[in-house]
Amino acid sequence: MTDNTLRFLSATEAQQLIARKELSALEYVSASLDAIDAENNTLHAFLEVYRDDVLAAAREADKRMARGEVAGPLHGLPFAVKDLIDVEGKTTSAQSAVLRHHVAKRDADVTRRLRAAGAILIGKLTLEEFGIGSPSDRLPWPPARNPWDIERTPGGSSSGCGVALAACQVPLTIGTDTAGSIRNPAAMCGVVGLKPTYDLLSREGVFPLAPSLDHVGLMTRSAEDCALVLSALKHGAKRSVLARAGESVPLRGLRVGLLAHFHSRDIVASEETRSAIASAANEIARLGAVLEEVEAGDLESFRQCGSTLLRVEAYTVHRDFLAQAPERYGARCRDALLKGASVPAQEYAEAKRQQHVLTEQIDRMLETSDVLVAGVSAHTAALLADEEAVNRSANQMRVPFNVTGHPALSFCIGFSSSGLPIGAQLIGRRFDEERLLTIAAAYQRVTAWHLQHPSMPFIHRHGTVHRDTWPAYGQS
Repeated sequence: MTDNTLRFLSATEAQQLIARKELSALEYVSASLDAIDAENNTLHAFLEVYRDDVLAAAREADKRMARGEVAGPLHGLPFAVKDLIDVEGKTTSAQSAVLRHHVAKRDADVTRRLRAAGAILIGKLTLEEFGIGSPSDRLPWPPARNPWDIERTPGGSSSGCGVALAACQVPLTIGTDTAGSIRNPAAMCGVVGLKPTYDLLSREGVFPLAPSLDHVGLMTRSAEDCALVLSALKHGAKRSVLARAGESVPLRGLRVGLLAHFHSRDIVASEETRSAIASAANEIARLGAVLEEVEAGDLESFRQCGSTLLRVEAYTVHRDFLAQAPERYGARCRDALLKGASVPAQEYAEAKRQQHVLTEQIDRMLETSDVLVAGVSAHTAALLADEEAVNRSANQMRVPFNVTGHPALSFCIGFSSSGLPIGAQLIGRRFDEERLLTIAAAYQRVTAWHLQHPSMPFIHRHGTVHRDTWPAYGQS
């Protein structure tokens, strides 16, 4: 057993302790493994945990540290990846019976880069089938559950990523975002989710959903941690991308455009969500930014464009699988994929044309605003039993920036009266992730939302009562 408090260390804190030899990699990853063992039969964040590999890698990291060798800026830090992302010699199932026995021949580029930076891979994380399914589908694996309330969805499709972070099982996860699939669970679980600029992070070794919308991104518990990891992924830097910002009023004179119409007119969000977004925007203004409401056009235009692109491209990816074994898909996933078969070619061509128009529209907005602020989801996490509410949360205010490819960062801005996280997102110019992280970090220095954690005794008290007919964690 390990010190159970180690699991609450941020990636940045743990990195500093490991560098000073005040914490061993073995101690830190063992705390993660203990947390997963204790809770995965309830939360279902992990599909697989590579225990023997993890412990061996941690011991090797400690030996290297003792010799004065630092593998990279993430030396000894555990991470986990969404099960669309390849790990050499391990299964990439996409949480579908279709790929249940598919073994990857090599690491995805993002997996390789993190390992090269010294991070230790813990295992694979739950998702909604192929990134387009539903937690209501009856699959060989159970859906992940929100640690703030295990009766509720953690958001999808990178659901296990958000759960593992919020429950402090790991400090870093890698997911994918095609229509908001990183930012939604980040908002629902109260963590940070970054969808970087389109193609900033390679999609090599990542099973596609809709290639013109797919983004590989990262999730952490703070903007500071996110900056640390992004630096390592981009160029192996040993300094965070926040290092140049310093601590002195980094937001003075920043022009912030508030997309209030997204959550007040195009989709009418709950009163608590609208209030939290307004408060967060005002806090950013108090830190020195100049806040102004702006209009990005009707949200429905983005939604229709993104929906057409997603349907056609996803069907194209799955066409052969669907012809060979449609019964192996979950019902929601199969139905969603088949919708792409009937889309006329001219409709897809028009959506591609519209994608360029909408992208230029956001580019023009970002000439007069340095950054945009918007909601993420109109409501807090829905009950898993309420399939209509779960389905209603799809796309929401996230899909515009998959269509345009601009970087978008989701972060926690408060909690509802029932104790559920509320998120907002920052949107920036292409390849300006540093600015988004600087703003979120400045906000997090004067607020404490990101420091709150679900009650672990609450999770443990519920035990495994929600296992239903699925096998227990660790069993096949």
